Amino acid sequence: GKYISPTILCYEERFQVDGDYIPLERLEDYYDRLRSLSGIMAERGWETPTLFEAETAIALSWFLDKKVDYALVETGMGGLMDATNAMESVFLTVLTSISEDHKAVLGESLEEIALQKAGIIRRNTPVILAINKEEVRKVVRKVCRDKGTECLEVLPEDAVLVEETGIGSVFTCGQDYYRIRLPGAHQAENALTALKAAFQLKTMTGGERISGTAIKEGLVETVWPGRLELISKDPPFYLDGAHNPDGASRLAAFLRKHFEGKRIIFIMGILKDKDYPAMLSFLMPLAAGVYVFTPRNLRGLPAEELAEAMVPYPVPVKVCAGVSQAVDLALREEKKADCFVLCGSLSFMEEFRKRRG
Repeated sequence: GKYISPTILCYEERFQVDGDYIPLERLEDYYDRLRSLSGIMAERGWETPTLFEAETAIALSWFLDKKVDYALVETGMGGLMDATNAMESVFLTVLTSISEDHKAVLGESLEEIALQKAGIIRRNTPVILAINKEEVRKVVRKVCRDKGTECLEVLPEDAVLVEETGIGSVFTCGQDYYRIRLPGAHQAENALTALKAAFQLKTMTGGERISGTAIKEGLVETVWPGRLELISKDPPFYLDGAHNPDGASRLAAFLRKHFEGKRIIFIMGILKDKDYPAMLSFLMPLAAGVYVFTPRNLRGLPAEELAEAMVPYPVPVKVCAGVSQAVDLALREEKKADCFVLCGSLSFMEEFRKRRG
């Protein structure tokens, strides 16, 4: 089973078993049950479920009904108070890169945010910790010690990056070579985290169930919509959901490596609760032109405000009515562009895909 959010292709993508999305009629059945239960809760004066809580209940119910052997469950915004903590049986916890995001809810400092994220750690349940800043690692180590669980840290020296191109990377881990089709050096770090988790699962569930060949094939076959996704090549057009300073810095590092001195055109929409001034500080020095729009989201930052935030940078900015108009205008006007990047949020990626048919 796999439960993820947000999603790019369609809403049902959030709920998967063996790679298949939940059928719409099954989704409707679960929502009908939840609507009935929510009514009873309201009658009793209880708080009714948030959307994420409802979705989590649907995911876990579907996994139970399908009798899945394993479920990969992504947490929501934080960890400590996350709905996914409703699961009683957890045998492996993975903490990916933690940065300063959702500060209004999770805390102002990186340490506070890390403590919230570490709230998913269970007693005597191994933890895989991705490459992170030392402030994060200290917090996670302490929580692991307090809960008597093992913290298995992924370190930069665990792998050697052999090749990194605009369409993927090759790296070594131990004596083996691994290839991924996800652009960006940071994706090699993510793949290394997945490797560490797979190796740990082998020791926990029996090595015969996860072969080395399966791991290599799994990595090379992995695609991740909306994360430095190359949708056309002449010129390159990337979709990237970079929605916080950490994501923007990684996107900027990729563009500097492969398009330094080239004409890069950004098409951008951002949510207003994000640290967009910091995001712009990474991306705008690389921009030859920007087309901004307001995402169709209650949290969407007005395009005019985003354009105003770009005034300190010597780059031409055009305000557009939406993602479709912004993309159309950019492609029509920027005939000499070397690269297009649609970025700033994952919230409009599904809308963009529907526009393309």
